[in-house]
Amino acid sequence: MSLICNQPRQPGNGTNSVRDMYERVDAPIATGSAHLMRAGAELHLILADLEMNDPAQAAMRVTSVSAAVHAALAEYEESHRVAGELGFYSVHDTLLKTAGGGSFQVRAILDEAHEKGLVDLDEASVAALGERYVTGGDEKVFTEFIAELRVFSTEIDNFARATTTVDDSTWREFPWKAITHFDRIRVQGQAIAIVNILGTAHVTVAVQA
Repeated sequence: MSLICNQPRQPGNGTNSVRDMYERVDAPIATGSAHLMRAGAELHLILADLEMNDPAQAAMRVTSVSAAVHAALAEYEESHRVAGELGFYSVHDTLLKTAGGGSFQVRAILDEAHEKGLVDLDEASVAALGERYVTGGDEKVFTEFIAELRVFSTEIDNFARATTTVDDSTWREFPWKAITHFDRIRVQGQAIAIVNILGTAHVTVAVQA
């Protein structure tokens, strides 16, 4: 995800100031995505710790997951703050619509990505993401992504504070529930990144050629 998010998405005919704006908005997203993937890796290793009957190590990993998610949130929120200050969202929405012939082509983009094996979203998720772009553009989409990540962060923090008191059944359920929630967030973030990259690829390539 970090590699996807860290690709240049600048309008090819943009000035240096526009290119700089894209770089300033994209850089913390790439860093945040790296932190988020680290959290996902640690969640899966918690399962390994529990299989090996090592709850102490698993508890340490929960703390690590919490820290990684907090770090990801900080980077995403910084990107969102910079984007608002620079007027990024209106510029980027215009680029997406221009590339789409006057509208957001979310379904077409995600269908193309699905054919390439880049993402796998159900029909309801594709429709919901498309509706968010139509009603609020990239700003609404990213705002709701951050909001969902905050909810996840709170869930992880709450469990981290209770690792010494929860019963065995709760411990066994935690990693599966956390991974399931994490995967929903990851796939949504992946889809957003794909819309932003594939949705502007033809514009960027055409100007760079």
